[in-house]
Amino acid sequence: MKARLPSNEVFTPTAFPRYTYVPRDDLHHERLLREWVRSTSLIASVSGPSKAGKTVLVQRVVGEGNLVSVSGASVRAPDQLWERVLDWLGEPHSTAATHADATTETKTREKGGSLGIAGVGASVRGQSSNATAGTDTLQATSARRGLPQVVDQLANTKLALLVDDFHYIPHAIQSDVAQQLKDAASRGVRICVASVPHRADNVVRALPELRGRVMAIDLEYWSRADLLAIPTAGLPLLDLSIDAAALQTFATEAAGSPQLMQAICLFACNHLGVLETLDAPRAVTLDPEERRRIFFMTSSVVDFRSLVRALVAGPRARAERQAYAHRDGRQGDVYLTVLRAIAMDPPKLVIPRAELEHRLAELAPTKAPDVGNLVRACMSFGQIAAQTYAAPSGPAIEWDDHDQVLVVSDPYLLFYLRWSGHLEREADAVSAPEITTVTPSGT
Repeated sequence: MKARLPSNEVFTPTAFPRYTYVPRDDLHHERLLREWVRSTSLIASVSGPSKAGKTVLVQRVVGEGNLVSVSGASVRAPDQLWERVLDWLGEPHSTAATHADATTETKTREKGGSLGIAGVGASVRGQSSNATAGTDTLQATSARRGLPQVVDQLANTKLALLVDDFHYIPHAIQSDVAQQLKDAASRGVRICVASVPHRADNVVRALPELRGRVMAIDLEYWSRADLLAIPTAGLPLLDLSIDAAALQTFATEAAGSPQLMQAICLFACNHLGVLETLDAPRAVTLDPEERRRIFFMTSSVVDFRSLVRALVAGPRARAERQAYAHRDGRQGDVYLTVLRAIAMDPPKLVIPRAELEHRLAELAPTKAPDVGNLVRACMSFGQIAAQTYAAPSGPAIEWDDHDQVLVVSDPYLLFYLRWSGHLEREADAVSAPEITTVTPSGT
């Protein structure tokens, strides 16, 4: 009999995908990591864009329950890394050992005699005892031992340490941390560091003597074919079939992120009422409105409200901003208009300035922001994202002034801009006519 599986175990955006893992063997990532596991002192360095599956890849190789993960953003002193590891392992901050010795001493005295009664042979015996007891107690308290204790716990075991976002460890202590990582690896602890692509070599730069001791594994955003392998593996387990056109749209909107593809598939099941394996096979075709509802529901778990509000507001204005009329009857200033252009079809994580100009001309055909205003808006987006709302993996949106391209570093942000309805609500608020209150005469 076929096993009945819950849909949230088949599609798992925030956990290891037991049923829908896609190996991507042609890229040799797993093969390289298996060689790292076999080695005695190599450190693995896995780099890749945000939400590209770095942690899942390492989990796949070392085993789902064998990964000890620590964020570099939580490390502010060299020894704090090992404190975080011991926290993960559930080790107490101190242990107390008590030893007690108990002694008992007993003394017994006996007395005996005969009773001189005529015709009767009788005797009497008396006994008395005295006991004393004592206890000697010794108590010793020992604190955590940092790196040596971690080595005792992890060395030559199946457990592996993943230091995520190494580049967020303060630069002043990166060299000390790298030296300690080298020491731990040489003593049998499996160590992997993960980072975004442009910070991939931070651990080697922090400690140049690590060259030759680090295995570099570079991940890219997933291809459409790799993303489509997720529903191809998962939907048959639920006895569900979704039309190819809808699945292609899912892969396009996931923008290279397997986590986002898992989330979209899960919410598609939710929309269709498929919470576990069906009693009988079912095939569905999703129309554009149904897809829109699925994407809207998915946007609820990629919440970027605070950042998007700040991007829409832009820097503090010294004068009233010009409003641009949009083709759908809405309007907005330069910041809202450029954001709506970023959210237009097709979804792209890297948009050259020339393409942004084309999108703006299409969005605001009467009059669009000029090149100067466009570039200033994009620069402001990068500054706002970096200064106030930067995630551990870096700002979610950046402007590369040298190459004149806008980079949306986090696929979740692009998805939120496209499907949450946030930008449309902002434009509706700007476009709504002001209501003038008329006070009746004589009041």
